[in-house]
Amino acid sequence: MKRPITVSLTIMGALLLAMSAYSQTGPTEKRGRMSMSMVRHHFVMRNGIDPLYESKVNPLNNTTENVVAGKAQFEKHCAACHGLTGQGDGEAGKNLLPPPANVAMFMRMHKVPDGYLYWTIAEGGTPLQTAMPPFKDVMKEQEIWKTILYLREL
Repeated sequence: MKRPITVSLTIMGALLLAMSAYSQTGPTEKRGRMSMSMVRHHFVMRNGIDPLYESKVNPLNNTTENVVAGKAQFEKHCAACHGLTGQGDGEAGKNLLPPPANVAMFMRMHKVPDGYLYWTIAEGGTPLQTAMPPFKDVMKEQEIWKTILYLREL
């Protein structure tokens, strides 16, 4: 009688471990490491975001002109790593660990606050010690906001 119970418990334990591992990394895991969006998510859950950015709200209207300008900024600064369609498949990001976030999927899955997105672009991977460069000194504030408008359209 002990053997079937032991086998059942072993199988159940293995399934629980597998489910636990999958839920922590999810389908966005690449090359054996968590995706950038998961790394950032875990960082924010532990530390929050810089209060300087937390309550920021996009002051720009979602106009065609602003979205087109945001797309141009995305293509200029982000697409090399995140890919032209934001799927994290850009040529420059292929060997990065963690890999670039699939921002297109992330934007569809989550209601992401403006302050979080602004912080992500402005500070890049600096708080996380990853390869994403900070753009606060490269892009003007309005350019970051336009990029965020474009990201919301992905």
